Amino acid sequence: MATSLSDHFTLEELVYSETAERLGVDNSASPEIVDNLTHLCEVALEPLRELWGVPVKIDSGYRCPELNHDVHGVYDSEHLFGHAADCIPQGLNLRDAFDTAKDSNVPYDQIIIEENLWVHVGLAADGVTPRREALIAVGTPGHWTYQKVD
Repeated sequence: MATSLSDHFTLEELVYSETAERLGVDNSASPEIVDNLTHLCEVALEPLRELWGVPVKIDSGYRCPELNHDVHGVYDSEHLFGHAADCIPQGLNLRDAFDTAKDSNVPYDQIIIEENLWVHVGLAADGVTPRREALIAVGTPGHWTYQKVD
């Protein structure tokens, strides 16, 4: 049975990783990470799903340190703390989804469209003011170059 984190998102989808499965990496989330993922769902993912008006597939949510290394994530990725998810709005142009999210009141720290594969949504850590930084990333995981978008 799935563990609901919000109306439309489950713990299982936010910790699932095809890479972890293939490499035998345990990507289980601690209670603190589950709390962070719940917060991510409630303040960012659910509002974005409503704003976009379509279901959202999570390509990558929480990543344990080993998995983050295996996918070439940055050393301080918010995925490590359950503060970020890579989203694919189903049936919606990613650039349109990015632009809509960028201009919304969702309290993101960073929103990044990465090589037109997904929209990364990251929250700031508790007590940190969100930067509301919007970026376009080009390249491959671990080798992105970023361009700020106003």
